Amino acid sequence: MELYNDILKAIMNEITNDDGSVAKPTRVQLRSNLAYDKLARYLDELESKKMILQNPLMITEKGRDFLQDYDRISNFVLEMGIKYLDIPPDELRGV
Repeated sequence: MELYNDILKAIMNEITNDDGSVAKPTRVQLRSNLAYDKLARYLDELESKKMILQNPLMITEKGRDFLQDYDRISNFVLEMGIKYLDIPPDELRGV
């Protein structure tokens, strides 16, 4: 799920930074830090789950919903670790 999140965020960032409605696969590859063959496989998976369109490369509403839900869950887990497990926030964020 984390890889899906990274790829979807990379697509979203490319779309918003480029002021266009599509992202370029090479730039998404660099932002998500994946080998191109692995990225291609994950893009196929994301398209089969209807989270992206590949031609042209853009995120769908379902993909945007995934990003929102993932962020919500990540923030919840972070708060739970700080509140109940006495884990410092930096440790939970992987810093």
